[in-house]
Formats: sequence, C-alpha cells, structure tokens
Amino acid sequence: MNNSSSEIGLDNPSAIGDDGLTLRPDLVINVQPQSSDRAELPVSTLDWQSNPRGQFIPRNGLDFLIGVSKLLIQQTIELNDLSSSIESENRYIVRVPHGEALYIASEVSSRAGRCLCGSGRGFVMHLHDNTRQEALVLHRRLAAASCCFPCRLQEMTVVMPSGEYVGRIQQQWTWLVPYYFVRGASDDVLFVVEGPAIMRISALVLSEFKILSGDGLRQLGHITHGWDRDLNSFATTLYLPESAVQPKQKALLLAATFLVEYTNFERAKSNCMRCNCL
Repeated sequence: MNNSSSEIGLDNPSAIGDDGLTLRPDLVINVQPQSSDRAELPVSTLDWQSNPRGQFIPRNGLDFLIGVSKLLIQQTIELNDLSSSIESENRYIVRVPHGEALYIASEVSSRAGRCLCGSGRGFVMHLHDNTRQEALVLHRRLAAASCCFPCRLQEMTVVMPSGEYVGRIQQQWTWLVPYYFVRGASDDVLFVVEGPAIMRISALVLSEFKILSGDGLRQLGHITHGWDRDLNSFATTLYLPESAVQPKQKALLLAATFLVEYTNFERAKSNCMRCNCL
C-alpha cells in the first residue's frame, strides 16, 4: 500500500496524529444548539412600503422594524368603552402610515385595576406580528404620573418573548413638563422624551413630544398625538430618529410611545369618545 500524504490526513489537519484513543479538547462540542419556540414562517412583502423585497423569514418579531422610519399607533374602539364607565383592555394596531400593519398590541390587565386605577393601571401588553407570533412584551407597573408622587413614577420594561431584557422607559420627576428616559439593556440613556407643558396637553389638540439625544441637547425625532381626519379617530405617530438603526432601539421608542399614550391621553381620549356618541 502506498503511504501517500493524502492517506495520513494532510488534506484534513484535524485528523493528523489522532489515533482515536484519546479525546482531544479541540474536537469536543461544547456549544449546544439553541432551541427556539418561534416558527420560521415566510412573510410576503410585495405590497409593503417599509420592506418591499418580496419575501423574508423574520428571525424574531423585531425584524419587522427594519427599514421603518415612522409608525402609526391606532386604538381600536371597543363598545364597552362607549357604554360603560369601566374601561376594557385596550387594543392597538401598529402600522406604517398609509401602509401595512406590523403589530397587533393587546393589553392584559385586571378589571379591578382598570376600575380603581384608571389610566395609571399596571398591565402587560403583548405585541404579535404578521406571523401571529409574539414579538414583544411590555410590562407597565402600577404607578402615578403626577408630580405629587415622586417616589412612584411611571416605568415600563421591554422584554423579548424569550425573556431577553431589551430596556426600560423611566419617567423623571418634573413639575410641568413630562420627561422620560429611554434606557437600554445596560441601563444607559439612549434617548430622552420631552413633552409640552401639562396645561397644553389635550386630546383634541395636536400635541408633540420631542425625542432628544441621550444628553438631551439635540432633537432627533418626535411623537405626535391628535385627531386624524383621514382615519376619523385619534392616532399617535412615532417619527423615529435616523440614529435609531437597531430594531431594539426602535422597540424601546415604540414602548415609550405607548407609555406617553396611556399617561397623557388615555383618560381625556375616553371622555371625548363617550361625548361624541351621546
């Protein structure tokens, strides 16, 4: 038999000098495959404005935010809200303006919390994407938004369905101007959300919240809330900063928009809808 170089494994360096009797450390598999509960379902994007590339398979629910520069949040009107003094669990559609719907947001809260705490109630909000799989989970604690309660202000944490912590939205104590910190997973301040004076906030008048840089010196985007004549309903629009290129940053700003919606407009908006139906 010819003992050529190919026979001793020169073309396969990992086999040189390995007699199979000893366990080599560099050949031991020490990384286990990661299990995922998400089904890899293809999504057709032929008619999409934000991602018109034909079709893609999202690795997670945040992939739907890739290429998105503006988001429209519209609450679905529940008949119970119009006829009852006790609010029902809110439902929202998160879409690209004049385009496709990206998420369906569903609030999960207790009836006692909605009855006794109103717009300050704690809840868990689940966001499901176009594949009908959970994309994001928002946890809001029971707290007050008034400056009279500086020890227990609003806070919302953002996690992935797998349990991965994305960040949190933290309200800061101020007298007249609403102020929120958008913190990442390492608790560093990524953005600052600053609203108009409390006396100028109204559900019927277009209100604008500025999205500032982490140091609060530069305006990067904004959040608007008001009556949309085209939709014939109240709508909140998030104008994402150009610097927010990562989907997790966009998810945190989306959570901040929901917190602004509940904290500043929930009660007044419900009263306006009841008056319009009388």
